[in-house]
Amino acid sequence: MASGLCTASASKDKSAVICCPQRLYANEYQVLWQVCLTAFGPTVPMVTNLTGGLPSGGAAIPFGQRLGKELKVQSRGSTYSFDWIIAHVDGGGELLEFVAVEVQTIDTTGSYRRQSWELQSLHQGSGIEGFAAPLEGKSSNFNWENVNKRILPQLITKGHLLRVEEQCKKGLFFICPTPVLRRIYERLGNKLAEYALQPGSITFQDYSIDESSSVSPFPLVQGSSFTTTHDQLALAFSSPQNLPAKNSYSKIVREAIKERLAGV
Repeated sequence: MASGLCTASASKDKSAVICCPQRLYANEYQVLWQVCLTAFGPTVPMVTNLTGGLPSGGAAIPFGQRLGKELKVQSRGSTYSFDWIIAHVDGGGELLEFVAVEVQTIDTTGSYRRQSWELQSLHQGSGIEGFAAPLEGKSSNFNWENVNKRILPQLITKGHLLRVEEQCKKGLFFICPTPVLRRIYERLGNKLAEYALQPGSITFQDYSIDESSSVSPFPLVQGSSFTTTHDQLALAFSSPQNLPAKNSYSKIVREAIKERLAGV
């Protein structure tokens, strides 16, 4: 039985976390419209269908999944790309400036097949016809550590890349679920200095879903919009503040030695 997952919650924390990037593209790419509003102002519309041509006053054109293509550059054997490039053009199609957008949800570990089977069985009143219940196994959970190991280094590298682009005047936008951004702030120590939009800036915009809404699917709710620089991000990443107390590992090692010796 194949099943997809767009939003999930952990047993310890019942708040829902968006897992699928497609869920963030609801309401005709609402998150990208918000980027355009922040970067280019309310007078620049985002155009996803160019069959009717460009507005005389110009527009913002997104390039990414299902809208054009993902734009890539290469350097010394390495390929660099962003989930989205949003180009601000004039009425004749000339590039005025652009911003880059990265969209990140959260990876899951283990398997959620049993939970999915139980949920569908609940709605159908009994077992799902033709499908046996999945065997017990390691349950699924969120891979929060992926934020530290992969997302933050990528943002720092891509921030450097964009800083040398003369037409990238507002930097990089990073869109993620609210709990993911909360983990990023916890990892960095919540001491990032706030800056205005500029070359080399990184703007965090987070989203959750309104579980109290009667609308289906639940609508997206934007959280905060916070701008810093990739220099600030790199400094905070290399100087973590929320580390264990001094000699914490020494204590654990000593306890482990005693346990091993006691078992000999």
